[in-house]
Amino acid sequence: MASPISCLSILVIPLLVTSLFYQVSNADRALVESICHNSTDYEFCLSSLLSDERSIKSALPTLELISIELNLKVIAVAVNRIPDVRKTLTDPVDKTRLQNCESDIGDAHENMLRASDGAGFQNYDKAQTSLTAALLKIGECSDEYESSPKRQSPLSDLTFKMGRLIDISYVIINKILPV
Repeated sequence: MASPISCLSILVIPLLVTSLFYQVSNADRALVESICHNSTDYEFCLSSLLSDERSIKSALPTLELISIELNLKVIAVAVNRIPDVRKTLTDPVDKTRLQNCESDIGDAHENMLRASDGAGFQNYDKAQTSLTAALLKIGECSDEYESSPKRQSPLSDLTFKMGRLIDISYVIINKILPV
């Protein structure tokens, strides 16, 4: 017959292990939440970072890479949308605007790849410079539709997300770099 202590340990040890994992998970989530509290859109930041299962277990350098990867995914969606939008356009002004946006998004993509490279090698100055260049290109795409005749950009939802994701990347870099 098993002793009461061994029976109790069979019940208690799994509970202790589970509670340790729960506490680690809460501590990791706290890091994600602290980043998001410093971003311009807490809910967007939280849902974006938590959409990648690695986020909850990652340190700041990996979170930086994740935020850049999320942006690269949004850029890919934009690149894939452009041909479909192009098919619907008849106005030469709109065609030119979309062509300019396509170029700007291509440049933003290259800059995001450089940011990823910088973050991967923990060269956060390079990452910041590349993020800024990408943000400027995204802004140029958005600005295409602000001049006369002013129209809604067919990529505005995506350029908005790109800008918010770059903001998250900046927040993470600012937590990594010493003051």
